[in-house]
Amino acid sequence: MQSPRDFSESLYELLPFPVIVTDREATRFFLNEAGRRTLGWEGKGGAHEALPAVLRSDDAAQLLQGLAVSGRGHSHIMPFCRADGSEFEASAHVIALDGADRAGGYALLLRSLATGGSHGEQVMLGSRIYSALDKIPEGVVIFDRNERVVVFNRAFRESCGAAKHAVRVGVTLESILRANVREGIYKGVVEGTPEAEATVQARLAQHREQSGLPTIFATGDGRWIRAECHATDSGEVIGLRIDVTDLKTIEQELDARQRQYAELLRLLPDQIVRADKDLIIRFCNEPYASFRGMTPEALIGRGLKEIEEDENHAAGLRALMRITPEVPILTGEFRMHNAQGEERSILWIATATFEGTQPVEFVAVGRDVTETWRQHERLEEQALELQRKNEALNQFTATVSHDLKAPIRHIASFAEMIAEDVERGELDELALHADYVRQAARRMQRLVERLLEYAQIAYSIRQVEPVSLDAVVGDAMVVLADHVRETKAEIDVMPLPSVHGDPELLRRLMQNLIGNAIKYRHPDRAPRVRIYGETTADGVRLVVEDEGIGIDPKHAEAVFGLFQRLHQDEKHYGGTGIGLALAKRIVESHSGSILLDTSYRGGARFVVTLPQA
Repeated sequence: MQSPRDFSESLYELLPFPVIVTDREATRFFLNEAGRRTLGWEGKGGAHEALPAVLRSDDAAQLLQGLAVSGRGHSHIMPFCRADGSEFEASAHVIALDGADRAGGYALLLRSLATGGSHGEQVMLGSRIYSALDKIPEGVVIFDRNERVVVFNRAFRESCGAAKHAVRVGVTLESILRANVREGIYKGVVEGTPEAEATVQARLAQHREQSGLPTIFATGDGRWIRAECHATDSGEVIGLRIDVTDLKTIEQELDARQRQYAELLRLLPDQIVRADKDLIIRFCNEPYASFRGMTPEALIGRGLKEIEEDENHAAGLRALMRITPEVPILTGEFRMHNAQGEERSILWIATATFEGTQPVEFVAVGRDVTETWRQHERLEEQALELQRKNEALNQFTATVSHDLKAPIRHIASFAEMIAEDVERGELDELALHADYVRQAARRMQRLVERLLEYAQIAYSIRQVEPVSLDAVVGDAMVVLADHVRETKAEIDVMPLPSVHGDPELLRRLMQNLIGNAIKYRHPDRAPRVRIYGETTADGVRLVVEDEGIGIDPKHAEAVFGLFQRLHQDEKHYGGTGIGLALAKRIVESHSGSILLDTSYRGGARFVVTLPQA
């Protein structure tokens, strides 16, 4: 037999996989370092006993001769045994060797383990490759076509936890899976239950599909494992087990944070919507959806242009499109109608994300500022009201100053005349001049009383309650009973609606209007007054009309002024000129309005609008 020294000594000893060299008759064999380690012949150099000590075969020489003929490109599964008597199967190349003496022999190059073996013996590619696998932090295992373990590293074995004793070369995937179930590796899966069998079958199916898609599962000791299967060209299946506990923890923390943010967005009263570059809604919260009478789920995936059909909504959408990289944030207040048809004022703040000059995402936040808007309007109304009151006060001051001076001048003038008559001893006209003084004083007294009445009626109502206008007119008629009887006036009152206001002020209003209608009667006939009303969309419309002397339309505004008298002859039409001014003030204190119907020609018609009860 040719000595192995005919090989390159270094090549032979340093090959990373086991090599067995034997003579043609298989009577002796030699092992390289990897072979001695794999077959348990450490410390035994030189030639050894007959080949059957490591190759289980009834006729090893004939077996090798037949296999060597097939060529070096083929590997064959062959039975081997170790020095301790344990057996295993491995794939090997058989190469025929020819020496100078033509005696020749065979070299067996063991490539990979097929069955049997233990940790440390599973990798037949030599210590370097095996050592490299053990340095990999991820679990690696290789199965043959029969789902038996060919190679595994330490990380894979440790990933099986308490079931790691079941991991060894030659065992089947199913046996490892069932050991994992038995040892409680899969969280919540108990051996003997339908869930346990389903878990095993699911893992086997994943292995056989060889799709490469990962499966992540929780272990009983609180770890998270990502498992993958990948098929090789030669038919083996590589399994990977990666501990992703840290990543899973981060993922769970992110999920928890996302849920917190989602809950926060749900609880916020503001409307929030996010849309892509095509204005397709990708997110919206509950306030945004409920404002439109929908749910967030129903809105996601729909276009903003589709749901913002209202003109005011569309105005906000057009503003959104004006966002640019130079002006990435816009703010605007828009009046919008909600699903119930209520007009609300929404303050929108919108921004966009750009790639270059093109927007890729829009985010808008809308806050309901209706109450602020209404308060602002109320402040504007109050400012206008204050301005109107100031103007009215100025007018009041000027009017009072003018109208009160007239009787004072009369009193002063006739008092001076009386003094002169007394001084001259001329007493014939003394009684006449004294009567003028008395008349002027009475007029001044009436003016002061009416002014006090006018001033006491403020623009805020003393007592607000539902008031029957029928009852109000009835009370006014009691006060005017003598006047009605003296003038033989005919008062027609139709059924009237109710209003919301101060009953005493409303009684004064009707008393003034009815009294005016009777006072300015036609000289040729008895006064006739008609009172009727109706409920409208704006409130209650009350009408008092007569068949008297009427009022020229050009005085439609002036008649409501203070001390405005269109008829100066007090013998026929007495009064102070405050009645209609007082009526207007009462109506306005109820947030109503009063006007003279200039289209009416049969006398005078006053139309009062009041809030409905």
